[in-house]
Amino acid sequence: MKTQITRRKLLQALGLGAIGAGAFPLACASPGTSENKEKVPVLRFAHLTDMHVEPGIGAEEGVKKCIEHILKSKKQVDFFVNGGDLIMDALGKDKAETEAQWAIWRSIRAAYPDLKFYHCIGNHDVWGKTPHEEKFSGKAWVMKEHGMESPYYAFESKGWHFIVLDSTHQKDDGTWYTAKLDTAQRTWLEQTLNKIPSDKPILIISHIPILGATPFLDGDNAQTGDWIVPGAWMHIDAKSLINLFHQHPNVKVCISGHIHLVESLLYQNVHYHCSGAVSGNWWNDEPYEMTHKGYGLFELFEDGRHTFEYVEYDKKPKGKL
Repeated sequence: MKTQITRRKLLQALGLGAIGAGAFPLACASPGTSENKEKVPVLRFAHLTDMHVEPGIGAEEGVKKCIEHILKSKKQVDFFVNGGDLIMDALGKDKAETEAQWAIWRSIRAAYPDLKFYHCIGNHDVWGKTPHEEKFSGKAWVMKEHGMESPYYAFESKGWHFIVLDSTHQKDDGTWYTAKLDTAQRTWLEQTLNKIPSDKPILIISHIPILGATPFLDGDNAQTGDWIVPGAWMHIDAKSLINLFHQHPNVKVCISGHIHLVESLLYQNVHYHCSGAVSGNWWNDEPYEMTHKGYGLFELFEDGRHTFEYVEYDKKPKGKL
């Protein structure tokens, strides 16, 4: 069922901080921090989202080109974050088709065995034709590929705490999918936030944006005369999550993919970033809604500040007129 969004509610949702990051670095100092504090980041990571690998479209070569671009950069990263939709699609594919896609990823990982990846599950990573009951419906295969014991988890690195969420869930009628947290995951998230010391900054990773402006602009969502954003494009529990984050001021950053567009939005002192797509326009040469193939580069500082840069690793030069 589609939800009607009034102009007033839209403005409340977007806030005043929605901007397109494009290919330019964005310094994001959280309110109340001092610019005179340590300017050297404590860690740096690359956010590779929406790789959409499958045979025969140049995806393996493209992902390797992206990784090589990062490895050759002067800004060396501590680790990589896979933001989800690593394969082209498993929701509607049979076993053989799904296996062929994961085989591409295994080939990529074999070429870079020493790289550290933290994985987030995307909607296209879910196997929709799973033949048996699973603890986490449709996700046993992707969890096995990534060595995950749970589709959501937390980790810590150099003073920052990271929380990886699972956005993709079946609708009430059993079809796929709605962007939200299920009850068990929501309880786990609340407990996890309560355990993290209040002076330790937190970065949250989800495949589907918790909050964003780009879901309004991805397609003709105003054709009815009202803004209509599908529940599969942005978390339908966004308001509840925003209220939860407000209780934990050390939640500084939320990052996502899914939309294949780039944005940075500041709302209630939390920065929401969407890191485009490694595959761009699903490996087509033309950009998607003016967005080229790229990855997010994040630098995190001890005092809770961060920077975000969208790096276009394969932007083709413009031809002469």
